[in-house]
Amino acid sequence: MNPINRNIPLIVAVGVGVFTGLYIWEPMFKKYQRESKGTWQYDVVQQTRAEELKHVADQAAAAKAQSEGSDATPAKPAA
Repeated sequence: MNPINRNIPLIVAVGVGVFTGLYIWEPMFKKYQRESKGTWQYDVVQQTRAEELKHVADQAAAAKAQSEGSDATPAKPAA
């Protein structure tokens, strides 16, 4: 069997899958585009993610400092 003839069903299946996916998801994509008014920007997503990571790091540092402070034995006053 010719390799091209063997691949025809695969090519048709891929084409049908892509077309079906676009047909099914297009209304949702259009709705999202209307609702977001084109405001989605990758830079904003990166900035927000960086702020979230900084906030988590700050919380972890504060928790660590608090746990170290509570574990410490009180210092004896100088006589």
